[in-house]
Formats: sequence, C-alpha cells, structure tokens
Amino acid sequence: MPRAIVDIVRKRSSRRVASRTWMRHTGHFFVGLALSMSVLVLALIIGVGALMAQIYADTVEDLPSAEVLAEAFDSSNNEFFQTTRIYDRTGDNLLYDVIDPRAGDRRWMGIEDVPEYILQATIAIEDKNFYSNPGYDLEGILRAFFSNVQGRAIQGGSTITQQLIKNVIIAPNQLAELSYQRKLQEVLISIEATERYGKEQILEWYLNTNFYGNLAYGVDAAARVYFGKSATELDLAESSLLAAIPQFPALNPIDAPLDAKRRQELVLDAMQRQGYVSAAEAQAAANVEVISRVRAAPIRFAIIAPHFTFYALEEVLRLLDPQTVYRGGLSIYTTLDMDLQNQSECVARTHVERLSGGDPSLVLPAYGGAQCEAAVDLPMLRGVDAGTDHSVSNAAVAVLDPRTGEVLAMLGSLDYWNEEIDGRFNVAADGLRQPGSAFKPFTYITAFSQGYMPSSMVLDVRTAFATNGASIPYVPDNYDRRFHGPVSMRVALARSYNVPAVRVMSWVGVDNVIRTAHRMGINSLDRGIDFYGPSLTLGGGEVTLLDLAYAYGVLAYSGTMAGQMVPEIESRSGYRTLNPFTILRIDDSNGDTLMQCGSHGKGACDFTQVTTQSVLSPELAYLINHVLSDEQARVAAFGHPNALEIGRPSAVKTGTTDDFIDSWTVGYTPHLVTAVWVGNTDSMPMREVSGLSGAAPIWNAVMTYASRSNNLPPVGWDRPTGISELKVCYPSGLLPTEHCQQVVREVFVAGTEPVALDNVWQMFQVNRQTGKLATVHTPPDLVDERVYQILPAEAMDWMEASGIAQPSREYDTVYMDSEDVGGALLTSPQPFSYVRGKVAVRGTAKGERFQFYRLQYGSGLNPTSWSQIGNDLIEVVEDGVLGVWDTTDLNGLYSLQLLVVSEDQQFGQSTVQVTVDNQQPHVSMVTPVSGDVFVLGDESIIIQPDASDDLSLAYVEIFVDEVLVATSRVAPFTTRWIISEPGKHTIGLRAVDAAGNSSSSDDVTVVVEQ
Repeated sequence: MPRAIVDIVRKRSSRRVASRTWMRHTGHFFVGLALSMSVLVLALIIGVGALMAQIYADTVEDLPSAEVLAEAFDSSNNEFFQTTRIYDRTGDNLLYDVIDPRAGDRRWMGIEDVPEYILQATIAIEDKNFYSNPGYDLEGILRAFFSNVQGRAIQGGSTITQQLIKNVIIAPNQLAELSYQRKLQEVLISIEATERYGKEQILEWYLNTNFYGNLAYGVDAAARVYFGKSATELDLAESSLLAAIPQFPALNPIDAPLDAKRRQELVLDAMQRQGYVSAAEAQAAANVEVISRVRAAPIRFAIIAPHFTFYALEEVLRLLDPQTVYRGGLSIYTTLDMDLQNQSECVARTHVERLSGGDPSLVLPAYGGAQCEAAVDLPMLRGVDAGTDHSVSNAAVAVLDPRTGEVLAMLGSLDYWNEEIDGRFNVAADGLRQPGSAFKPFTYITAFSQGYMPSSMVLDVRTAFATNGASIPYVPDNYDRRFHGPVSMRVALARSYNVPAVRVMSWVGVDNVIRTAHRMGINSLDRGIDFYGPSLTLGGGEVTLLDLAYAYGVLAYSGTMAGQMVPEIESRSGYRTLNPFTILRIDDSNGDTLMQCGSHGKGACDFTQVTTQSVLSPELAYLINHVLSDEQARVAAFGHPNALEIGRPSAVKTGTTDDFIDSWTVGYTPHLVTAVWVGNTDSMPMREVSGLSGAAPIWNAVMTYASRSNNLPPVGWDRPTGISELKVCYPSGLLPTEHCQQVVREVFVAGTEPVALDNVWQMFQVNRQTGKLATVHTPPDLVDERVYQILPAEAMDWMEASGIAQPSREYDTVYMDSEDVGGALLTSPQPFSYVRGKVAVRGTAKGERFQFYRLQYGSGLNPTSWSQIGNDLIEVVEDGVLGVWDTTDLNGLYSLQLLVVSEDQQFGQSTVQVTVDNQQPHVSMVTPVSGDVFVLGDESIIIQPDASDDLSLAYVEIFVDEVLVATSRVAPFTTRWIISEPGKHTIGLRAVDAAGNSSSSDDVTVVVEQ
C-alpha cells in the first residue's frame, strides 16, 4: 500500500481506538443496530457461529474508515497510485515501468459530465440495484457464497461500492487473499461509504478509477484509448462496449474484439431489461459495426523485450489481483537474461535480413546499438541462397533452462511495433503453428516406450496409409522425393524421413503419440483423437514454440520436467501439470517479498527447490538424446558441416511444413533448450526456406553464444545404468550372422536386446549359368553361394527400382538325369509356376525297352485320383513337346505327372506342381474420378486403383494418355503422378495376375488447369 494511505489508515485506527467505536462513528443508534444485525447475519452465512463472530470482531477492530476514500482522492501528488516496475533477472535492467495511470491515461470527469448512456450501461451490467442497495447486495453475496462452497474461489457478489472500496482502500497485499474476512471488510466499509458520501460521489469515483484494460484507468481514458475521443462524445454503441470491459479487462476490443462485441450485446440486453433503452434502441446499437471504430493499440510506453515482458506481466496477473499489480508499487524480478535476449534478437534480425536478399555479410546491431557478438556464430548462407529474396519477414526464439523451467529469452517477433509483420502477436507463446518434422520425436519416444529400439528396422518405401476411415489413403513423400528402403529408426529419425515416421505412428497408435505429447508439455492437440491422422507425425497438428521448447526440455533434463505448478483450475487430465515460468521474485512497495520463483514465498529459486516431475524414464530419454545428438547419422541428409553442429554435444531436430510456410529448429544441451521459428505471421509461403536454412542458423548462433558466454561445460548426457550397448546387423537390428553385410553398435534399454539372428542378409546357392536356385542335380562346379537382401513383399517395388538383385524363384532342373527317374523328365511348366488356358507340356520320355508314355494331372500336392491328358503315346520324345494340357475349366493347385512305361512293365515318373489360374483379375479406379479438376500447383495427382485377384495379382500398370507411367507390384498399388502440363488427361489401369491373365479399367478423364 502507498505510504500516504498507510499513514492515513494508522491515524484513523489510532483515533478510533482512543475515542470511539466504529459503530458510534455512524451517529445513528438504530442504523447501527440494523447494520450490526446485517453484518451478524452475513457472518453467520459466511461461516460457522462462534468462529465467524470472532472473525467479525477481528475485522471491526482493524477496519479502516471510509474517510480514506476522500483523503486518497484529495491527495495532490497522486500517491494513491505507485508505479510497478519489471526487471530482468539481475535487477539491473528495467524492462517496463508501468507508468502511474493517473498521470498518464486518466482524465477526471465530474459525474455531471459523464454521458447518461455510460451511467446506465455501467449500472445495468455491474450493479442493477446500485441506487437502492446499502452498499452491498445480500442476494449477490449469497449467490457467490453458495458457488464458493461448491469448490470455486471467492468471487462475485460485489456491488459498485464494494469494487471501489477494494480498488482504493484494501491493502494491495490483501487483495491477493481471497478470504471471507477481506470480503467482510469490503461490506462494512461500503455501508459506511454509502451513508457518508452518497451514490453520486461513489459512482464518480468508481468511473474515474475503474480499469478498462490497456492501462486505461477511468472511463474518459478508456474512451480516448479505444476511440480517440472524450467520453462525452460516446454514443450508445460505444458506451455499452466500454461498460462491459471492467469485469474482464482482457476481453477488451483491442485484444479480444469478438469477445468484446459479444459482451457489449450482453450490456445492451441488460439495459433493455432494466428499462434504460427500448428494444429498438438496443438492437440498433447492436447492429453498429462498433469494433471497426476501435483504434489500434497506441505506442505509449518505453518497454524492453516487450513480448517477454507482457508474457511475464500476464503471469503476475494470474498470481495477484490486477489492482495490486497496476497500482501497488511492486518490483517484479523476471527470469530474463538481458544479454541473451538482445543477442538472440539481433541474430534473428540479421539472418532474416540476409534471407530477404540483403548483404550476406550484414550484421545488424543489438538493442541500443550494442555489438551483435553472437553474429560471429551465425552460419553463412549457402551460395545459392545469398542475395536471393526468400520472402521471409519474421522469426521467433525461445530459450529455457530445462533444469528449472525458467524462460531465459523470448523473442515473439522481430519488431514488436511493426504492424506489417504483426509484431505485437507473440508467435513464441501464442502462435499455434504446424511444427513439421520437429514433432517426430514424440512418435519415436512412444515407439521406444513400447519396446522398439533405435536399431529397429522400418521400411522407407512408397506406402498408402488409411486415414480415419477416409476412402482416399494418405501417401506421404520424403523431403528429397526419394525412398531409401530399409533403415533403422535411428537413421529414419536422424535424417527426418517421412514415410518411416508415418509407418511407426501406424504401429504405435495416433492416440498414444498424442498422450505422449500432452504429458511432455504440449497443451494443444486437443481436438479429439479422431481429428488427427497419420500426418500428425509430420506436424499435422498445431503447437506453440514455447510448448515445443518446454517439451524438448524434458529430454534435455533426462526425462524430468521442471517448472512451477499449474493452478488446479487450469490443469487438464493427461496434460502437463507444470509450466515454464518468468517470475523469480515479487517485492511489494516496502521491499518485502510477496512471492518467489512461483513458490508463493516458500523458498528461493534454485536447482534444489524448483518443482520437478518425472515424465519419461531416464533410459527412454537417453535413447532419444542418443539419436538426436548423432551427428554422423544425419550427415547423409544434412551434409557436413551443417548448421546443426555447434561444436559440443547437442540434440536437435528441424521441421519444415508444406510449401515452406514454417521453418523450425528445436535443440538442446543438458543446460539449455532453444526453439526457433522462421516464417511469415500471415502464413504466406517462403521461397525454399527449410528448417535447415531458415531456423537452424539462428539456433546455432544462439546456442553457441549462450554456452560460451555462460561458460557452460561441453558435456552430453550420462548413460543410465539401465542402458546396454550391443553389436547388431544393419538394417534388421538383429544379431549378426556370418552373412551380415554391415555390423553396427547400438544402445538398448536393458532387457530389450535382440535374441534372434538376422534374417535380412540370407545366403542362397545359385547355378551361375542359369541364375536359378541350385538343386542336388546341379553340378557342384556351377554352384555359387550368394548373399541377398531379403525384405518384406511391400518393398518389392523399391528393390526393383533400386536394382537390388533377388534370388530366382525357379529351381535348376536342366541337369536332372532322366535315367535316374526311369527315362521321365518334365521341363515345362516349371515347378510351382502359374499356368492358364492350353499349356504345352515339354520334357523327355524315353528309355530301354520303351513302350509308351502318359500325361496325367490331379488336384492338390498329393492327388488321390488322376485324370489322363489325351491318349498314351508310343513315340520317344527328347526335350520336346509331350502334349497339350487344356486347363480352361480348372483353377487352383494341381500336380502334373509324366509316366514312362517299359515293356517289362517297369515305369519312371516325373511330377511338378503348378497353379492353374484362368480367372481375370479385377481392376477399377478409386481416385481420381472423371471430371475432377486439378491445378498445376497441386504438383501431383494420387492415383488409387482397386485391384484384386482370386489367386495372385502380379502387378498393376498405370497409363496416362495411353502412356505407361508406372508399374506397381505392391498393394494397394497407389501411385503419385507428377503433373506435367495443363489440359485434359485420360488415366487408365491394367492389372495382370501371376498366370498372365489381365484386365483393364475404364478410363477416367481429369482436367489440369493453369
């Protein structure tokens, strides 16, 4: 409380004790008796009997007089208000001097000058019984009381008189105490003030001291701030808009125009119900486009690090009553590292200027013209980027200490006062943006928690993923428009491959990934599990820069979250219960500490007393840190050197959204976590600005400078006892065999090490002349042992396109000795091949004392009955056509047999098994459909066939304008056709099964526009 007010209260209390009781001061016995009865009834309602009576006695004993009101407003030097100041963490740098509002945006108006609309609107929404109540509203108090006993905070039920008393007389340190005793004090003083000064004087004081947001105290100040004119000039629409603000100052027409408009309509409804205006007048005022009359927030006060400072001020307002904050003369010490803030800002401004086509060697100064020392650490632009305007205008930076949750620096935009880039919007704290690949770690953390490891194999091949029941599948591409085949999860994450990330998410579940993100600190992604699909892992949801930095801080601190407790009324099940914080200490005007480090005065903010919670096991955090800090693993994708290397152990991840709308880099050491965003506030695309070229250089410079200037040791993360290291075969991640082509060392959570042998690198014996699989009949000198990479069937297209040899599916039969089988040998069809229609059967039928040969077939591998093909033939055949087998009416697996019978009734035989398939495959087009219209900017068209076969579908061919553009051998056969030119295009499909049967779809015609 200001010194002048303290002195007044003390003198007033002394006179009261020496000469009279508070009740005698009223001068009327019966009024006093009625007052006492009202207060006693109120006390009994608020609490319980004897206890409340004691509270009442204590309250009356120390009660200030309503005379303080007049004395405060009569103060010639305006000591009623004291300036609150906000400092950096050292206390040496003043960030913001909350100027005495009475000396700034207040113009006192006598009650006779206040427009009638303002009076009516204020009373209608604030205190409809103002002129008839005795200073308090018993009905309102009861309503608030019964709300409070149900578990909500002390609130509501205050009259205009009570609010005035609270704003002027109640000591600032008591305003934060939402207690019944404080509420009782308000009531008692309000009764006296009403009797002493009358309604007109109270209303005048109230309208001239009320807080209307944006540092406007008093209705005339509010009129000038929001409309640029005196309150005497306001009409009904403007008056009702202003009258709604004091209840919720944050919902003012500058900061929350839609909410302000809705609240204005509530005021007009109240005025109509209470008879101040007619329904027609209320409707006419509601129809006025009053928000369009509101001025932009004026630039009125000097402020350093404005985004951080206002964010810190909002945090203080969550802890203390607004009146305490704005008029209590507080000294607020924040977590801001002023030097790091200035260097982060000048580095970001310098890099964005370079990306905008500026001089590649340009260095912009830091705040106040100081040297931008961190610019020496800013990686230079690539040659292709230098001197090119990349259409980028803005950047945001957040730096935290992961061990405490302190926000060390926060750059919400490059220029707070620049409306062209919407500088006042705090991108760091409030901007919901798609994080691109910077979200991928949450997917892999979830996978590791389910037993997958960095060594686990995942396929990076063209794949179509189902999307929450949608008919059109999701077919992701990689940033380099290439597929890389089988990779480990380590490589997939380090190199930021998209397809493996989506595949891993499909394994672990979208819902589980969202839960991981919430638990680690992401407060968005709250639109329900069904809203998000596979693209979430590629940044398909929206997050804030500060939330993303805080979540990565959990990894930096080895699975532990540090910060201040989230108030219970704000916390949500499954979300984080700690917040990063900006307030170290708050002192009142007397220099006494009100609260420290978010702990409400319970201790200093140091590493032993900050609130921490275990979010991930140390082993799980170590796995991710080990991958994200693996510089060698990401070289193939990012090159060397690159902007992600800072000369010390650090873990980092980039992100780039579609069309280069957002560029991200988030990375950390055990001591610092820094998140950087580069883009345009209006979400206009940049030109070829990725996470590596946009955000990463700023991240590099900030991390390098902060580590050097704070003498932070270049250390990584200690290996937990629950982590083991083992040699495995790449890419399977299983135990090496003698055939393994690449052995690597990998880390595991103890107990999850592989026990199976590698099954990717397999050895086959092959006839080097025919390339077929060797059999016992193949001459040993023709047998080679070859190692092949054997992958799941869904990788077949990739292997074929990559030229990766595969073992033959056919066995070597050329060297089989016919005499060994009685002169009978079948050479065609091949064992287990597919046949259809009329099949020419080839082979050899001969031998001593040869009599005849017979062809026959039976169903299955071991037929129980046989059907003869044609007649017995008596001519010897050597490697020729033995007969023709008509399979037209057959379908399925059959055994084909050749019998050679000699004159002594001895016989030889040769048998092969084949699959007969005479059914055509089915093929039709799912998407696109005839009439679909695309534009060249779409880049490609997803072609989705619906193809199937009763036995085995071999491949699907895709034709555009009758030209074969793709052949797909893996279901669901989705193809992305790159659009080459505008006009009409026909798209058709042809499906072929293993037996050679084929069918074609109806063509569809689409239009590509410029």
